[in-house]
Amino acid sequence: MLNNAVEYAQWQRALNQQSTTQLIAAGQTMVDRAVIELLATDQFYGEVLTRLPRKSVALTSAFALTWQANRLVLHYSPLAIAQTFPRFDSLQAGLKHVALHVIWQHPLRYRQQIVQQKKLVTLATDLAVNQYVDGLPAGMTGLATVQSMVSEPLPIKADSAIYLKLLQQASTATNPSKPGPPAPTDHAKNRDQPSTGQRPAPRLIDDPSSWQTNAGQLSNPNLAASRIQQLTHDAWTQTMEAGRGLVAGKVVASLKLTHQPAALDWRRLIVRGIGQLPSGKKPSRARFNRRQPTRLELPGQISETRLDIQVYVDHSGSISDETLQYLLSQVATLTQAVTATITVKAFDAIVQPGQVYEVSLPQQIKFVRHGGGGTVYQAVFDDLAKWHRTNRTTLALILTDGRGEQKVATHGFTNVIWLLAQPTDRLSVQPVIGQVVTLRKGDTASD
Repeated sequence: MLNNAVEYAQWQRALNQQSTTQLIAAGQTMVDRAVIELLATDQFYGEVLTRLPRKSVALTSAFALTWQANRLVLHYSPLAIAQTFPRFDSLQAGLKHVALHVIWQHPLRYRQQIVQQKKLVTLATDLAVNQYVDGLPAGMTGLATVQSMVSEPLPIKADSAIYLKLLQQASTATNPSKPGPPAPTDHAKNRDQPSTGQRPAPRLIDDPSSWQTNAGQLSNPNLAASRIQQLTHDAWTQTMEAGRGLVAGKVVASLKLTHQPAALDWRRLIVRGIGQLPSGKKPSRARFNRRQPTRLELPGQISETRLDIQVYVDHSGSISDETLQYLLSQVATLTQAVTATITVKAFDAIVQPGQVYEVSLPQQIKFVRHGGGGTVYQAVFDDLAKWHRTNRTTLALILTDGRGEQKVATHGFTNVIWLLAQPTDRLSVQPVIGQVVTLRKGDTASD
C-alpha cells in the first residue's frame, strides 16, 4: 500500500537537494496523488480539480490558474511545490485553495483589476478562500495578517469583493496618490507586530497574474463563465451525498447560480426600464455646445442615466424553499446582466427589517429565508414611498407567486415589473400595475 505522506517527504527532500529532470517529472505524480486523496477525503474539490487540465511549467509560485482559449488550465511548478508545502497534507490544502478560486470564479471576476491592483486582489481573494481551508502551511494569508492593514474589524468568511473594498479604502486613506497594499495601522502595529521587525508578507500558493486577459486567451468572458459553471455543476453532480455534507454552505450556495433560462428574457425589460432614469448631464461629441455652437471642438451635453433597482423577494409561507432559491438565483443572474448596485429586500406581510442589502455580484446573494407569513404587496409600495422612490428614479422588481391582495395604493409609483415564478401563477392585483413576466417555461422546472 502506498504511503503518500512518506513518499512525498522523500521526493521533497531529494528535490530540494538536487532538482534533476527525473525528480521534477515525479512532481506530476505527487500532484496526481494529492488530487486522488482529495477525491477520497473532500470529494467535491477533488472532482473540480480532475476537470481542470494540468501542466507542469516553471513558476515562482506553486500553482497558477491560466486562461487558454477561454478555458482555465492549472499550471504547477514541482520545485515551488516542494519549497511551499512541507507535508503531503499541506499540498492537498493548497489544491483545495486553488479549487475554491475556480468555484468562486476569481480568475474571471478579477481579470481586469488584477492588472492595476494585483496585491490588493491577491490579498482579498486569498483571504476569502483560506478561511475555508485547513492545513495550509504557516504564513499564508489570513484574518490576522490582513487585519493589520485596515482600521475596522474584518468580517469573518465574507466575499472577496467586501475584503477588496475595505483594502482599497484603507489604501486610499494611507496613500491616495499610489494604489497598493495599505500600511499596517498604528493600532495593529502595537498589538500584532513583533518587536524585532516588520511582519513578513503573506506567502502565496498561486500567482494570480495569469488571470488577466492577455494574448487573446480570454476573448469571450461569457463562454468562460459558462464553462466554469458547467465544470462546477458536473463536479457537484458526481459528488456523493456524504461528500456534499463536507462542503461549506457558502460554497454550496454559489453553485445555485446556474439555472434554467426564463421563458422570457426579462432582463431586456430591466435594461430598457433603467435606461430611461435620468441622473444629470454628461459631455457628448454628438451634440453641439449650446453656449458656443460654432465651436465644434467643444462637446455638448446629453442626459446621463443611472441604475436604481429595488428588488423585493417574496419570502411568504406560500413560497416553497425550492421556489425561493430559484427566485434568488434570478436576482443573481441580474447582477451579471446590468452594471449597477441592486438593493435586495425580503418581504411577506411587511418588508423585513434588517434584511436589506446591496449586491453587485452573484456571490453576494443571501440564499436564506426570512419571514414566512402572508403576502401583502401594499408593504412594498409603502416602502417605496417611505424612501421617496419615484418613477423617474427607480425601477422596482417584485419576485413572487402572485398570491396577495387585489387592491393596493401605489402612492403614484407604477414603474414595476412583477416576476412570477411559475407559468400557472396569476397576479392577484387588479388592474395590473406595471408589467408581469413569467419566469419558468414549465411546471416541472427544477434548480
